[in-house]
Amino acid sequence: LVGHITIVCMSLCYHRAHTHQAVKFRPVVDMAMQTWLWMFCSLSKLDWVPVHIVHHATSDTEKDPHSPVQNGIFHALFLGVFDYTKAKDWPEVDVYRKKMKTNAYERFIYRHLFLGPMILITGCLVLLGPVQGVIVSVLSFMVAPVFAIGGVNALCHWVGYKNYKTNDNSRNLGFLFFLNWIVSGELDHNNHHHYPKSPKFAHRWYEFDIGWVYIWVLSKMGLARVIGKIPSRKVEAFAKVDYRLQS
Repeated sequence: LVGHITIVCMSLCYHRAHTHQAVKFRPVVDMAMQTWLWMFCSLSKLDWVPVHIVHHATSDTEKDPHSPVQNGIFHALFLGVFDYTKAKDWPEVDVYRKKMKTNAYERFIYRHLFLGPMILITGCLVLLGPVQGVIVSVLSFMVAPVFAIGGVNALCHWVGYKNYKTNDNSRNLGFLFFLNWIVSGELDHNNHHHYPKSPKFAHRWYEFDIGWVYIWVLSKMGLARVIGKIPSRKVEAFAKVDYRLQS
């Protein structure tokens, strides 16, 4: 459950809202998600967003910080977090970072990345005791590098099917329902790379994007505003689906 909440915050806040401008959340919701990611993952909008912009601009090329095509599936899956860490200091990433609009709290998070996890660890130790507190803290911190930073980009640029022809090896694994629920619909990856500004990733009946459901509910509550256009089959016919598994 904690892992799911973490990936939902990353998918809705950093990914769909701040990177692709597909949705805009009320400040209270936006800051709550950024605080969660700060405490559970030591992540900042000022790092994650520009790195992901570079990923889309250089997808599956030598400059892509997340590509299993370039680095191999096991490297991308388990060591992708180190590639992400290196990419944060790239000049091209810094160019995008300097263009981002930020508030004082977001700049505070960026300057004090490790303070968030320290607050979380302290809370876990106080509430759960030394043994369970350490276990919960470690498992919480493993979510981001395994599932979010490494996992989705590794698996969905390595194996799966394509709904659309793209210039990269992005693929869909949305039929893996439970895993796709955990990662908030991010396994409908080829759809996203073809329509990056769409707030909804699922395009076929057997693809389910729980992240879009959360956005829809928040929009009905007045806590979110959908900006990006959701594609339909009337806009563009699906390409012949490629179900081959490639590596």
